[in-house]
Amino acid sequence: SSGINAEWPLRPGIDLSSITIRSKPFQDKEELLPMCSKCSTTNPLLNQMGNQCINCQQPFVHSFYAFEVLPLVEFIPENGISDLEAVKLINQDPPTSGGKGWQESNQGDVQTMSFENPNASRYEEGDTFETRLQNWESMTSYQPVEVGPEILKKMPRSEVVVLKWGSPLRYQFYKNLMPDIILDTCDSCNRIFYADDLELQYLQKQACPFCRKSVAQPEAAVAE
Repeated sequence: SSGINAEWPLRPGIDLSSITIRSKPFQDKEELLPMCSKCSTTNPLLNQMGNQCINCQQPFVHSFYAFEVLPLVEFIPENGISDLEAVKLINQDPPTSGGKGWQESNQGDVQTMSFENPNASRYEEGDTFETRLQNWESMTSYQPVEVGPEILKKMPRSEVVVLKWGSPLRYQFYKNLMPDIILDTCDSCNRIFYADDLELQYLQKQACPFCRKSVAQPEAAVAE
């Protein structure tokens, strides 16, 4: 029944090995399993729900060159904040606590130096994107993290990816939870890539690896 034409002395051992293999659960290598950046759930490679997390249902965002899952979490501005206003708030300089850096103090014969971090408050005080993630609750349908103007001001511009879709579609906002991984986007197709991969393709092909739009503008377009 197995389709193997084996001699009788070998057949019982083959049948036993086949039954033993089928009785063991199939497990993928842990390093190959995609992990959701929003809820930290490890997802199976064969996902019946499609290209999204089995827990929070956030769609996975892939690099369109390496096709690896990127450490991005989608967020949306609160009601009343337009896409352009949200971009303007993100581009603003982050607020500081008014710290003065290194401070010297003299107490008799003792001199001390202390450092007051002027940027500490934006991570330690008030509502932040990280606290919104920690307060995440499971829902029946996918819902991006909703943030207000104060959180938008605290976000470092280098950690935010904005996909500017044309009207009537709205912009898409993503927070990079691993700032050491530098990401970049193609302005034409709005696909996200590792910055090194996109730069290499620009140098080798002079075009986006997904939409093939040339980096160099035609002379006619420049004349216009």
